[in-house]
Amino acid sequence: MTQGAPTKRPARPKAQRLSTREKILRVAEKLFAREGFDRVTLRQIARAARQRNIAAVQYHFGSKEALLREIIDRHRQEIDSRREALLAALDAPAAKEDLRSLLRVLVGPLAELLDHPAGRDYLQIQARCLSLDSLRPATRRLVERIARALGAHPPKAGRTRLVVLLLFHALADRAASEVRDPSTSSTREAFVEELIDALGRLYGPPETS
Repeated sequence: MTQGAPTKRPARPKAQRLSTREKILRVAEKLFAREGFDRVTLRQIARAARQRNIAAVQYHFGSKEALLREIIDRHRQEIDSRREALLAALDAPAAKEDLRSLLRVLVGPLAELLDHPAGRDYLQIQARCLSLDSLRPATRRLVERIARALGAHPPKAGRTRLVVLLLFHALADRAASEVRDPSTSSTREAFVEELIDALGRLYGPPETS
């Protein structure tokens, strides 16, 4: 009598590799958010992911830095896709494009990350190791359109970095608050509006109607 085990065997390691990779990603995301990238070791990640040693992490990602890049890039792609859709909506004939509507495109996709644990972890990671390098395509176009919306009041030197610092640190603080007390999510809409107001004031004088 023949058995089917030999034909099924190749599929099992592949499934295990995928699940192990995702487990390492999620565990690292949590640790980086709570402890900070520099304070987390590969050994801690491996232990938290229930791997016998750090070889599993190195096998899937090569290094801690590469693991961090993958976590950030994964979220950035999702955020950029969402911003792409929102920018397309602003291109509609009846849409009104002004500084506030563009800031809503900047803030909205990030605020949506507050809805799930991985998103909250990403916000806290970005606040800890913030970089303006390698903007995704839709985000780059958004920054250019914000500059055009400011017209005669271009942002002062270093102002964009202040905007981004405030954006991520405010959202990271909000993420931590909602983890501690989920009921605070009921006031999130007001928080987003206040954040947009603050960013608008940082960018320059309000638009005249």
